[in-house]
Amino acid sequence: TLLSMIFSALGIAFSGYCLVISALGLLQGPYCRTLDGWEYAFEGTAGRFLTDSSVWIQCLEPAHVVEWNIILFSILIALSGLQVIVCLIRVAIQLSKILCGTYSVIIQPGII
Repeated sequence: TLLSMIFSALGIAFSGYCLVISALGLLQGPYCRTLDGWEYAFEGTAGRFLTDSSVWIQCLEPAHVVEWNIILFSILIALSGLQVIVCLIRVAIQLSKILCGTYSVIIQPGII
């Protein structure tokens, strides 16, 4: 059970890392070619470009990169968030087994 808890803790750490990096990538926006050259076109917008699709035309190349970026990072955020929850539940179950588990005590008659 200890090994299972260690692997669950690693799952929490790595899926949490994926969650944070994906959220930051989603807020920063894609790297694309604009009229000024290749750059992060929406870097200073703090994610406001996500709700205003009229500004997506700033990215000239690659085609549909903003939509692709939003879909990819949204899927990664959802799956890594789910994995964090599953691993937290697994750790809680293992901890309850360790701390509150019942152990049978064998009583031998005649021994005082």
